[in-house]
Amino acid sequence: MGFLDKTINELINTEYECSCGRKHIAHIDNIAIGKNALQKLPGLIDRQKLADGRVFDKARDQILMVTDVNTRKVCGERVLALLKEYGYQVQEYCFPYEKMHAADEGVEELREHFFEGLSLIITVGSGTLNDTTRYAAFHAGIPYYIVATAPSMDGYASNVSPLIHNNLKTTYVCCNAAAVIGDAELLATCPTKMIGAGLGDIIGKYLAINDWKMSGVINDEYFCEEVGDLVLYSVQKCVDNVPGLVNREPEALTYLMESLVLIGIAMSYIGVSRPASSSEHHIAHFLEMKAIFNGEYGEMHGTNVGMATCLIHDMYQKLLQMDIDFDEAREKAKQFDYDRWEAEIRRSFGLAADEVIALYQKVGQDNPENVIPRIDAMEKNWNVLRGMMENVVEKTNKAAGLLTQLNGLTSPEGYGLTKGEIKDILTYAKDVRNRYGALQIFYDLGVLEELSDYIVEKYMG
Repeated sequence: MGFLDKTINELINTEYECSCGRKHIAHIDNIAIGKNALQKLPGLIDRQKLADGRVFDKARDQILMVTDVNTRKVCGERVLALLKEYGYQVQEYCFPYEKMHAADEGVEELREHFFEGLSLIITVGSGTLNDTTRYAAFHAGIPYYIVATAPSMDGYASNVSPLIHNNLKTTYVCCNAAAVIGDAELLATCPTKMIGAGLGDIIGKYLAINDWKMSGVINDEYFCEEVGDLVLYSVQKCVDNVPGLVNREPEALTYLMESLVLIGIAMSYIGVSRPASSSEHHIAHFLEMKAIFNGEYGEMHGTNVGMATCLIHDMYQKLLQMDIDFDEAREKAKQFDYDRWEAEIRRSFGLAADEVIALYQKVGQDNPENVIPRIDAMEKNWNVLRGMMENVVEKTNKAAGLLTQLNGLTSPEGYGLTKGEIKDILTYAKDVRNRYGALQIFYDLGVLEELSDYIVEKYMG
């Protein structure tokens, strides 16, 4: 029986020997998604195993409920009343902000409200609160639940937390939520743009899986076919139900939430976010950092991912129309000027530059000694790689139209950035993280600057 034959709860908390040769497990105790899912919360708590091996005891164990000023109104008060109705000892911390980023400061602020006897954290929210709680709970050795208030991102079931650290968006391996709860009626109350953000995060997986698979050909990177199929199945399930999402149908919202959680499970199976994140996420992270540096909140992560997916679709499509000269690419690679690159990184990344430069010192992504063997592998396997590119362009052809139906963004025009800033993002987003994907492929082939200019002129003309 493969992953596609199992229910979502059969995919968690059980170790599977995979055809890829590895063992996969997602350490999540329970998932409750659908109508009236919130009513299952007390039953989950009563059988929750704690860090010391005991089962939760309401007579001695205490709960911290975490919200912000928005999620407290949306569902926090309802969750708090439910917990008190069932006799749990619960304290509450509400972040006093209308908008906040997942960052070191939020983690420290939350830690200050941990107390003696705290055995379980229940967070009511979505991306920022989930990532902040996950990191703090992991380092405190305390299990946590997430009650989703919007199907806006794929991190509910993952084991990583992307946080702003030293001004750079950095992803940390942490722990899974002990339980994920997505009540369809609650999810239906969120703004349309948050549903669109969830769809944007989902559609980006077409690129993430394709880039992962291409890296297997180019770099001999490990790739799991079964995990890849699980992610693509989840994506297709959502794409097929976009009309239901537009109409806020409970079944379609359940599909979206389940798909976002399935992708989190896929990340947990691999241990990193590789099945869910590639160059479209690098662009999204760069956009998020730009907003922070400008003292703004910016767009939601999933909105950025959806927009970036549309751009990379266009770049792949343009690449397929070009004649690639591999000898010229090798010559360009040999001309790499580290000092010039560092100066450009300091100019474009500003406060985050030191972290990006430190990453280069470890991996040397543009070092000719690393680039030329990749060019050789691409030339040798070009027909195979070209077929993969054609496949992903076909799959993402409808991305812009689907996202528009849910108030998603499909171009950089609405971001308030200059042509130069967009060019910087497309040129240097690959340096945000050590993960081989589309933007690094374009660089290796010697066409990244040409493709970046093409996008800037197409949308910012």
